[in-house]
Amino acid sequence: MAINKLANGKWRHDYRVDGKRRYKQFRTKAEALAHELQVNNAKAGGILVDPRKGGKIRFHDLYEEWIDRIERVGARGHRPASPVTVAGYRAVYQKHLRPHFEYRTLESISLTVVNDWLATFTADDARKRAYRQLGRMLQFAVDSGYLAVNLARNATINHVPSPRPVRDPAALTATQLLALAEEASAGSRYTDAPHAAYELLILLAGTTGLRWSEISGLMVDALSFGDRPEIIVRTTLVPVNGRLHLRDTTKGRRPRVVPMPPSIAERLESYVQDLAPKTLVFKSPSGGELRSSNFSRRVFHPAVRRCQEADSGFPSLVFHDLRRTAVTLAISAGANVKVVQQIAGHSSAVTTLDVYAQLFADDAHSSAKAVDSLLRPLA
Repeated sequence: MAINKLANGKWRHDYRVDGKRRYKQFRTKAEALAHELQVNNAKAGGILVDPRKGGKIRFHDLYEEWIDRIERVGARGHRPASPVTVAGYRAVYQKHLRPHFEYRTLESISLTVVNDWLATFTADDARKRAYRQLGRMLQFAVDSGYLAVNLARNATINHVPSPRPVRDPAALTATQLLALAEEASAGSRYTDAPHAAYELLILLAGTTGLRWSEISGLMVDALSFGDRPEIIVRTTLVPVNGRLHLRDTTKGRRPRVVPMPPSIAERLESYVQDLAPKTLVFKSPSGGELRSSNFSRRVFHPAVRRCQEADSGFPSLVFHDLRRTAVTLAISAGANVKVVQQIAGHSSAVTTLDVYAQLFADDAHSSAKAVDSLLRPLA
């Protein structure tokens, strides 16, 4: 194989596939060298395919084939992707991928093309999300035999910086959680009518770690009271193309059991005693389903501002920070990582440790001090 400069100023890569000689021209030597690297890597991995297949397939055709698979059996072929996931993929394609790649053949998508496209983004988060989807689609093309190498699988080469967090996550103390819950029950931004259910909603989220979709989709028959009050988290309320859908699966695809603090369980039992088992626990004052955007704008953020006016140390937070609050309170109470994993709903304790590493690090110092208190009398 060889790379040579042609009389017209272009560069040609001369290589072989299955013993047959192939040629491909490029605008620059860098593109030719990148193609040579792809071919060599493909040969080393035993995945070299005839690139003429990719030359006949448009990117949009690949997208249609890929999204159809996602809807039918999912990326891994085990089960269909959720409507929320599919809607997200479609939105990213329409906004970020289609304008740049729709009519391109797969063969024409080079490292230069990918990097030029990445340079058009102004937001790191959107760039990373679109790049991740491009990588999934091109990997599907590789697995289907259309391409030899996935050019969107190396974020370092493709210059995709990790998005900087817009804000640091926050967590409330028990006193602050109670204050926020009380303010939330006082009424919304647009009405002075109190709604006691919002106080329970905040307390439940801040002590059980339920996600917004889980708490807004919580059914009465998922609650269990008595000596060991708990919630069987098995339904979620999620928006799909602007409409709310009640789903029988959680983010982890399977139900999980989360214990409730007895004092909150007592109040919740009194609140739901007249509700039918297949009824949503939390609704708006008008009786409708709760929307995250409306709740945040009309109830949650105004309540946070009122708390900050009364307490200069009250942090700025979003609803998802109540999950961190629940984990923080659990760790402070001496819960181990498996209990925290159950509260957070993570599939693995490793994920829990990764997400809440700093909290456990602080807990480790407290543990070391406790051990020291046991040793001192013996010294």
